[in-house]
Amino acid sequence: MMTTKHTLAGLVLLSGITLAGTGQAQDTVTLRLHHFAAPTTPVQTQYLEPWAKRVEEQSDGAIKVEIFPAMQLGGSANSLYDQAKDGVVDIAWTLLSYTPNRFPESEAFDQPFLPTTGEATSMAAHEFAMEHMQDDFEGVHPIAVFAHSPGKLHTKDVSVHDIDDIDGLAIRAPSKTMNRYFTRLGAKSVGMPMPQIPEAISRGVIDGLTLPFESASALGVLDVAQNHTFFDGEHGLYTAMMVLAMNQDKYDSLSPELQKVIDDNAGIQEAQQIGHVMDEAEQAAIDDIAARDEGQMIHIAEADQGEWKAAADKTIDEWIADMDAEGYDGQQLYDDANQLVDKYTKQTQ
Repeated sequence: MMTTKHTLAGLVLLSGITLAGTGQAQDTVTLRLHHFAAPTTPVQTQYLEPWAKRVEEQSDGAIKVEIFPAMQLGGSANSLYDQAKDGVVDIAWTLLSYTPNRFPESEAFDQPFLPTTGEATSMAAHEFAMEHMQDDFEGVHPIAVFAHSPGKLHTKDVSVHDIDDIDGLAIRAPSKTMNRYFTRLGAKSVGMPMPQIPEAISRGVIDGLTLPFESASALGVLDVAQNHTFFDGEHGLYTAMMVLAMNQDKYDSLSPELQKVIDDNAGIQEAQQIGHVMDEAEQAAIDDIAARDEGQMIHIAEADQGEWKAAADKTIDEWIADMDAEGYDGQQLYDDANQLVDKYTKQTQ
């Protein structure tokens, strides 16, 4: 009887050890990823969905990622960051400019005529954030910080060929800084999250908007806004810093093995990949619109951007002064952003 008991106990113990060493012993962790963009946006179809598949495969199925685009889980785009921080969702993709004054250092990347490619600017944004913004990200575990390809100006009933054409137009801008910039140019700046843009341009609430082509295409606004103004040269008009952020408590609750899976799919290489996806989608959307031969593709040559950049310089100086007044070194932040963009632009050429 004693031998039988010992044998049974040993089998139970051995069984427990064996199960604990397999993926089947772990409960599947489901991560809900929420974002503001359309389900057809390239960041979802060409990055987030492959990312989710990688994470699931590398965890042997112990992690499952469910993606909810277009604010399907409720709330507004402005609430996405706090949804991740507060654990309402597990992961969120959002623009930091959706929460003005919350991430002041990130506004260095909002400044006009700073970005080059999405790939290089995303790498710069990630390194900048890891150096300057760790305290801002308390409560979340950043998977990647990145930036979109330089945005263009899209208008409905008017076309913008030079700086005088912008005067009096109602323009949707993506950030506090770009609102300030367009106001300086004489426009009526209107701030609104991306999901509100299609209705606003269709109803004439705004005359135009700033977006990269890939986002404008995914939203369907290029069927309405058919005049497109490009700013030629290495540096485009603007970008916006974004983050793919995981709730810190959810990350901490994972086993070390599953944390490693997340970490292996996080960092500057992910920022680079997202930026590359955006650049490719940007060019594809531009080629598609050009092939339709609808509307106008207007290019402002770098040599003709003097007045635009003079207004940009004043906007940047104003932001630096504001940051200095808040106790930051605004000039240093702006210089660091520029230097990092330059570094990664040369590295990725």
